Amino acid sequence: MAKIGVVFSNLGTPRAATPKEVGRYLGEFLMDHHVIQIPYLVRALLVRGIIVPFRKKKSAANYQKVWTKKGSPLLAETEKAATALQEQLGSDFHVVVGMRYGQPDFANAKKQLADCDEIVFFPQYPQYAQSTVQTGLDHFYKFFDKEKVKVVPPYFEHPEFLKAYGEFLQKMLQGKTYDHLLMSFHGLPTTHLTKLDPSEQGHCLKVENCCDRASDEVLATCYRAQCYRSAHGIAKAAGLQPGDYSVSFQSRLGRQKWIEPYTEEAYGRLVAQGVKKLAVICPGFPVDGLETLEEIAMTGQESFLERGGEKFEYIPCLNDDPYWIAACAKLVKGVL
Repeated sequence: MAKIGVVFSNLGTPRAATPKEVGRYLGEFLMDHHVIQIPYLVRALLVRGIIVPFRKKKSAANYQKVWTKKGSPLLAETEKAATALQEQLGSDFHVVVGMRYGQPDFANAKKQLADCDEIVFFPQYPQYAQSTVQTGLDHFYKFFDKEKVKVVPPYFEHPEFLKAYGEFLQKMLQGKTYDHLLMSFHGLPTTHLTKLDPSEQGHCLKVENCCDRASDEVLATCYRAQCYRSAHGIAKAAGLQPGDYSVSFQSRLGRQKWIEPYTEEAYGRLVAQGVKKLAVICPGFPVDGLETLEEIAMTGQESFLERGGEKFEYIPCLNDDPYWIAACAKLVKGVL
């Protein structure tokens, strides 16, 4: 029996925590038209002339805070999860890591899976966005025959994902005291949402409580609505009540309006509401990387404590947790 190849894919990471390598990575990432959605010449001027030259040193310094002996934490954790998934799936499958940007890339994945007649592409993004799922798919099909590929779709409210996260969260919070749980998702410019709105009259961010009232058609491509569905589903699976948690969005870049509420503003608001002990999770990131380890666990903790908070507890991503790996195996087998 021919093996089934599985490309366990994430966004990517610099090869080293140096300004040169971080600049190289930022240039590749930000020049993607799915990420910065403006005309090419304007994007090139902005990215190559302003963002990369001015941000690569600061970004490299942030990467250095979380860099490990094994290198990038995102790559190391993705490889650990892929190894665990290989063990879970067994010898009929061949699991490899393939990054959208940087290394190991899809060309490398294709070489490793040359003897596989069937391929499963597994993007590690629970929620759909053009800057994650779509760009990954578009680039993947440059290397793999679309007719031979099965894709694990966004699993933002898949029962296996919610169950795994709920069990994981219960385990991680057991015996710990906190006043509130903040679920921080990666943010997007609001234009990324509105341009995909399929409704004729305009629904996204134009209708009160639009995410709660999203039709199946709108929900299919609405990142914000999918984040809220994930948050509510995880909370229910973990036995939380509506007042026990809230949702925010992180990682703003530039002056453009992004999805609100912003995570950095949530810290002060929660303190003002009497929250002294805060736990934070990032359900949009299956594995830990710069955005969780530096932006939340380090900078977020400083921000919360500076605003009067007393205790900040960052709950790691799922990484290679057994609950999650078992769910991944079921997601893979579910598309075959």
